[in-house]
Amino acid sequence: MYQTLESMGVTSFEDIEKFTLRYENGFDVLKVYYRREKGSLLPKSKKFKFGRSTKTVLADGGQQTYQQVQEPSLVVLRAVDELGLIVGKQHEDKLTKEDLVTELEHLEKVVTSKIEELKEKIAKL
Repeated sequence: MYQTLESMGVTSFEDIEKFTLRYENGFDVLKVYYRREKGSLLPKSKKFKFGRSTKTVLADGGQQTYQQVQEPSLVVLRAVDELGLIVGKQHEDKLTKEDLVTELEHLEKVVTSKIEELKEKIAKL
């Protein structure tokens, strides 16, 4: 039923809780979050990166000027449609302030953890 998601390796459709889609460094980044019980060894999320196609289009009919436009991959568009069906359209396209703060806090934790890991490796050398 969800052919695009299956082709991406997503199989636990009933456990999908939410998803996010953002544009980052020239890629569309789709992240799928799962409901997991405490202590589960299964991942809580999966991240997928999709490149964008670039097209040259006529920008102004009278001036004969052209402009490059990037378009999202058809795969990511289909995946978002299928995920929308699964989560019942809970996903919102526009981010709220709270979403951004939460994402920033998560990034800070990840970076801090990585810095500590590298310091430990340096100390062992």
